[in-house]
Amino acid sequence: MKVGYARVSSTDQNLARQIKALKTTGCEKIFEEKQSGKSTENRPELQAAITYVRQGDTLVIASLDRLSRNYDDASDIIKQIRDKQVRMEVLDAPFLSMQTGDSDMDKFMFDMLTKLLAYMAQTERKKIRERQRQGIEIAKANGKYRGTRPAYAEDSPNPQKRFIYHRIVDQLRNKATGAKISYRAIAAETGVSVQTVININNRLNEEIPE
Repeated sequence: MKVGYARVSSTDQNLARQIKALKTTGCEKIFEEKQSGKSTENRPELQAAITYVRQGDTLVIASLDRLSRNYDDASDIIKQIRDKQVRMEVLDAPFLSMQTGDSDMDKFMFDMLTKLLAYMAQTERKKIRERQRQGIEIAKANGKYRGTRPAYAEDSPNPQKRFIYHRIVDQLRNKATGAKISYRAIAAETGVSVQTVININNRLNEEIPE
Protein backbone atom coordinates (compact mmCIF):
# COMPACT_ATOMS: atom_id res chain seq x y z
CA MET A 1 0.00 0.00 0.00
CA LYS A 2 1.20 3.50 -0.82
CA VAL A 3 0.67 6.13 1.89
CA GLY A 4 1.35 9.81 1.23
CA TYR A 5 2.49 12.60 3.53
CA ALA A 6 2.09 16.25 2.47
CA ARG A 7 3.28 19.28 4.41
CA VAL A 8 3.42 23.04 4.05
CA SER A 9 4.90 25.45 6.57
CA SER A 10 1.85 27.56 7.46
CA THR A 11 -1.94 27.52 7.38
CA ASP A 12 -2.13 30.06 4.54
CA GLN A 13 -0.18 27.82 2.15
CA ASN A 14 -1.83 25.30 -0.16
CA LEU A 15 -1.32 21.54 -0.11
CA ALA A 16 -3.13 20.95 -3.42
CA ARG A 17 -0.04 20.54 -5.61
CA GLN A 18 1.55 17.96 -3.30
CA ILE A 19 -1.72 16.07 -2.84
CA LYS A 20 -2.27 15.89 -6.60
CA ALA A 21 1.24 14.49 -7.11
CA LEU A 22 0.75 11.93 -4.33
CA LYS A 23 -2.57 10.78 -5.77
CA THR A 24 -1.03 10.51 -9.24
CA THR A 25 1.62 8.13 -7.92
CA GLY A 26 -1.10 5.88 -6.44
CA CYS A 27 -1.35 6.84 -2.77
CA GLU A 28 -4.47 5.32 -1.20
CA LYS A 29 -4.26 7.40 1.97
CA ILE A 30 -2.70 10.84 2.45
CA PHE A 31 -1.81 12.57 5.71
CA GLU A 32 -1.88 16.39 5.46
CA GLU A 33 -0.01 18.80 7.73
CA LYS A 34 0.40 22.57 7.98
CA GLN A 35 3.36 22.99 10.31
CA SER A 36 6.92 24.29 10.12
CA GLY A 37 9.55 21.74 9.14
CA LYS A 38 12.29 23.11 11.38
CA SER A 39 11.61 20.35 13.94
CA THR A 40 9.37 17.31 14.41
CA GLU A 41 7.64 18.74 17.48
CA ASN A 42 3.92 19.39 17.06
CA ARG A 43 3.75 17.28 13.89
CA PRO A 44 0.85 14.94 14.76
CA GLU A 45 0.08 14.00 11.15
CA LEU A 46 3.66 12.93 10.50
CA GLN A 47 3.61 10.73 13.60
CA ALA A 48 0.21 9.38 12.55
CA ALA A 49 1.59 8.48 9.11
CA ILE A 50 4.57 6.66 10.63
CA THR A 51 2.27 4.81 13.03
CA TYR A 52 -0.15 3.92 10.22
CA VAL A 53 2.27 2.33 7.75
CA ARG A 54 3.00 -1.39 7.99
CA GLN A 55 5.81 -3.66 6.82
CA GLY A 56 5.85 -3.72 3.02
CA ASP A 57 4.07 -0.36 2.63
CA THR A 58 5.60 2.63 0.87
CA LEU A 59 5.55 6.12 2.38
CA VAL A 60 5.55 8.72 -0.40
CA ILE A 61 6.59 12.37 -0.04
CA ALA A 62 7.01 15.11 -2.65
CA SER A 63 10.51 16.00 -1.45
CA LEU A 64 12.72 15.07 1.48
CA ASP A 65 12.37 18.49 3.12
CA ARG A 66 8.66 17.74 3.61
CA LEU A 67 9.82 15.44 6.44
CA SER A 68 12.12 18.03 7.97
CA ARG A 69 14.65 20.73 7.11
CA ASN A 70 16.75 19.68 10.09
CA TYR A 71 19.43 17.07 9.36
CA ASP A 72 19.18 15.20 12.68
CA ASP A 73 15.37 15.22 12.65
CA ALA A 74 15.22 13.98 9.05
CA SER A 75 17.70 11.20 9.81
CA ASP A 76 15.70 10.14 12.87
CA ILE A 77 12.41 10.11 10.92
CA ILE A 78 13.94 8.04 8.12
CA LYS A 79 15.28 5.56 10.69
CA GLN A 80 11.80 5.20 12.23
CA ILE A 81 10.37 4.45 8.81
CA ARG A 82 13.11 2.01 7.82
CA ASP A 83 12.92 0.20 11.17
CA LYS A 84 9.31 -0.68 10.31
CA GLN A 85 10.55 -2.17 7.02
CA VAL A 86 8.62 0.47 5.10
CA ARG A 87 9.97 1.76 1.79
CA MET A 88 10.25 5.47 1.05
CA GLU A 89 9.54 7.14 -2.26
CA VAL A 90 10.65 10.74 -2.78
CA LEU A 91 8.99 12.16 -5.89
CA ASP A 92 11.63 14.76 -6.71
CA ALA A 93 14.45 12.26 -6.09
CA PRO A 94 13.46 9.13 -8.07
CA PHE A 95 17.04 7.83 -7.91
CA LEU A 96 16.37 6.91 -4.26
CA SER A 97 13.99 4.20 -5.45
CA MET A 98 16.50 2.55 -7.82
CA GLN A 99 17.15 -1.12 -7.12
CA THR A 100 20.52 -2.80 -7.82
CA GLY A 101 19.41 -6.32 -6.95
CA ASP A 102 21.67 -6.33 -3.90
CA SER A 103 19.59 -5.49 -0.81
CA ASP A 104 22.62 -4.49 1.27
CA MET A 105 23.88 -2.18 -1.47
CA ASP A 106 20.38 -0.72 -1.92
CA LYS A 107 20.17 0.05 1.80
CA PHE A 108 23.65 1.60 1.82
CA MET A 109 22.90 3.80 -1.21
CA PHE A 110 19.51 4.87 0.16
CA ASP A 111 20.92 5.79 3.58
CA MET A 112 23.85 7.68 2.07
CA LEU A 113 21.75 9.64 -0.44
CA THR A 114 18.95 10.54 1.99
CA LYS A 115 21.49 11.84 4.50
CA LEU A 116 23.09 13.92 1.76
CA LEU A 117 19.70 15.36 0.78
CA ALA A 118 18.84 16.06 4.44
CA TYR A 119 22.14 17.89 4.85
CA MET A 120 21.45 19.94 1.71
CA ALA A 121 17.95 20.85 2.95
CA GLN A 122 19.33 22.02 6.30
CA THR A 123 22.09 24.02 4.58
CA GLU A 124 19.57 25.69 2.27
CA ARG A 125 17.40 26.64 5.25
CA LYS A 126 20.41 28.26 6.92
CA LYS A 127 21.18 30.19 3.73
CA ILE A 128 17.58 31.43 3.49
CA ARG A 129 17.64 32.62 7.10
CA GLU A 130 20.98 34.36 6.56
CA ARG A 131 19.65 36.13 3.44
CA GLN A 132 16.58 37.21 5.41
CA ARG A 133 18.80 38.54 8.21
CA GLN A 134 20.96 40.47 5.76
CA GLY A 135 17.88 41.89 4.03
CA ILE A 136 16.43 43.07 7.35
CA GLU A 137 19.72 44.72 8.31
CA ILE A 138 19.86 46.57 4.98
CA ALA A 139 16.22 47.66 5.32
CA LYS A 140 16.87 48.87 8.88
CA ALA A 141 19.91 50.82 7.72
CA ASN A 142 17.76 52.51 5.06
CA GLY A 143 14.92 53.16 7.51
CA LYS A 144 12.54 50.92 5.57
CA TYR A 145 12.13 47.93 7.90
CA ARG A 146 8.81 47.71 9.70
CA GLY A 147 8.88 44.05 10.75
CA THR A 148 6.01 41.58 10.57
CA ARG A 149 2.65 43.13 11.36
CA PRO A 150 1.14 41.44 14.44
CA ALA A 151 -2.21 39.75 13.85
CA TYR A 152 -3.54 41.02 17.18
CA ALA A 153 -2.90 44.75 17.47
CA GLU A 154 -4.66 48.08 18.04
CA ASP A 155 -4.57 48.76 14.29
CA SER A 156 -5.36 45.23 13.11
CA PRO A 157 -7.54 45.28 9.95
CA ASN A 158 -9.62 42.46 11.46
CA PRO A 159 -12.19 43.95 13.91
CA GLN A 160 -12.50 40.68 15.84
CA LYS A 161 -8.75 40.55 16.39
CA ARG A 162 -8.74 44.22 17.45
CA PHE A 163 -11.43 43.40 20.03
CA ILE A 164 -9.44 40.41 21.32
CA TYR A 165 -6.30 42.56 21.47
CA HIS A 166 -8.01 45.18 23.65
CA ARG A 167 -9.42 42.43 25.89
CA ILE A 168 -5.93 40.99 26.35
CA VAL A 169 -4.51 44.45 27.08
CA ASP A 170 -7.19 45.01 29.74
CA GLN A 171 -6.33 41.71 31.40
CA LEU A 172 -2.60 42.42 31.25
CA ARG A 173 -3.16 45.77 32.93
CA ASN A 174 -5.20 44.04 35.63
CA LYS A 175 -2.34 41.59 36.08
CA ALA A 176 0.18 44.46 36.29
CA THR A 177 -1.85 46.07 39.09
CA GLY A 178 -1.91 42.92 41.19
CA ALA A 179 -4.69 40.75 39.80
CA LYS A 180 -3.88 37.05 40.16
CA ILE A 181 -4.25 35.99 36.55
CA SER A 182 -1.77 34.02 34.48
CA TYR A 183 -0.84 34.34 30.83
CA ARG A 184 -2.35 30.90 30.30
CA ALA A 185 -5.68 32.01 31.81
CA ILE A 186 -5.77 35.11 29.59
CA ALA A 187 -5.00 32.96 26.55
CA ALA A 188 -7.77 30.49 27.43
CA GLU A 189 -10.31 33.27 27.92
CA THR A 190 -9.52 35.05 24.66
CA GLY A 191 -8.89 31.98 22.49
CA VAL A 192 -5.29 32.75 21.53
CA SER A 193 -1.98 31.07 22.29
CA VAL A 194 0.01 31.81 25.43
CA GLN A 195 2.83 33.08 23.21
CA THR A 196 0.47 35.64 21.64
CA VAL A 197 -0.36 37.00 25.10
CA ILE A 198 3.35 37.17 25.98
CA ASN A 199 4.15 38.94 22.70
CA ILE A 200 1.46 41.56 23.34
CA ASN A 201 2.76 42.07 26.88
CA ASN A 202 6.30 42.54 25.54
CA ARG A 203 5.10 45.10 23.00
CA LEU A 204 3.26 47.01 25.72
CA ASN A 205 6.40 47.10 27.85
CA GLU A 206 8.42 48.42 24.90
CA GLU A 207 5.94 51.28 24.52
CA ILE A 208 6.46 52.50 28.10
CA PRO A 209 8.86 55.48 28.01
CA GLU A 210 12.05 55.17 30.04
